[in-house]
Amino acid sequence: FEILNLHHISLTVFEYNPRAIRAYEKVGFQLEGIQRQFLNRDGKRWDMQRMGILKEEWSALYQKE
Repeated sequence: FEILNLHHISLTVFEYNPRAIRAYEKVGFQLEGIQRQFLNRDGKRWDMQRMGILKEEWSALYQKE
């Protein structure tokens, strides 16, 4: 956020990867939306989740005073 002067960072992750989802949540990313049944993998349809974090949310978690 600081070096590139970003305001928002987002990512996508598939619901079949709960370990990644937990890791992203742990560092502050929040669920922003779901594209339902986005991917057909091994005969099953999976949702794609969009997650994001804003600069002020990141700052509240990681900026040292």
